[in-house]
Amino acid sequence: MAKTCIGIDLGGTFVKFGLVGEDRRPAGEVFSLPTPAKANPDDVVAVMARGVEQTIEKYSLRREDILGVGIGAPGPLSVKRGILLQLPNMQTMRNFPLRDRVAEAIGLPATLENDANAAAYAEYLCGAGEGAHDLVMFTLGTGVGGGIVLEGKVLHGANEMGGEVGHIIVQPGGRPCPCGQNGCLEQYGSAMNLARYATKRIRREKPASRLTDLLEKTGAIDAKAIHDACRADDAFAGELWDEMAYYLAVGCVSICRLFDPDRIVFAGGMTKAGEDLLGPVRRHFQQQNWTMLETHTTLAIAALGADAGAIGAAGIAWDAFDSKPAR
Repeated sequence: MAKTCIGIDLGGTFVKFGLVGEDRRPAGEVFSLPTPAKANPDDVVAVMARGVEQTIEKYSLRREDILGVGIGAPGPLSVKRGILLQLPNMQTMRNFPLRDRVAEAIGLPATLENDANAAAYAEYLCGAGEGAHDLVMFTLGTGVGGGIVLEGKVLHGANEMGGEVGHIIVQPGGRPCPCGQNGCLEQYGSAMNLARYATKRIRREKPASRLTDLLEKTGAIDAKAIHDACRADDAFAGELWDEMAYYLAVGCVSICRLFDPDRIVFAGGMTKAGEDLLGPVRRHFQQQNWTMLETHTTLAIAALGADAGAIGAAGIAWDAFDSKPAR
């Protein structure tokens, strides 16, 4: 019987489950169970155990053919110790030994990984980064998250704080970030901060823009509204969108000088804009990149969507429990 690994992706609304085979590709459809409303630790572990059992039943797996289970969870966390250190939306799980508790509940070995790292690893294995030697992923949503995969391994750093791509400084002395730095990429390239910046400018400048009308009418705008206005040739929206693309490109250039990846992948809600996002970023990337040598790094949109976390968590388990390399 072929060996498999099961992946679990812990989210604030759903816990997702995926199966990855020996070829490091999905062996079935990702499914989900609701995350317990109050995120009680015992209830979360119970949901994970139930999802693993459902996976076993659904695919008629033998327990001896399951190498292990990988868990992807929001950070900060300790991969080495398997502990959730602090979850903003799940305060009851602070300093919780999730890896060992799940392993005990299901009777299988388990790993724990940051969910953004797990998603990046999935794209590296079988998504937009397939075939790449090294990959960096930017996840553009409420903030800017992501992960770095070098020579088939997720980068963690000496203190397990590596790979925080959203906190690259792209504007020294720039906008303050909750992390304590100023000028972080997250403040310039995320959906939430793009909308926040646009709102601030509209209230200060009152530009002739459909966004000004929308803000006055509804009291709020979001990144999708800015993209829609940009597509309608709204000059102010186009300026906002292009500035965001510029800063994302600055981050990409910095990543290239540090890691020289084959592929930089963008994920998250903003990537629904497709080439409208990738085109301007690629243009600014080419304009700002060095010229003394040719850069072979390519930019791409992630391919696995919301399934990436569970798939990547299972891939991380393969990496931990199997002696054969992923490639």
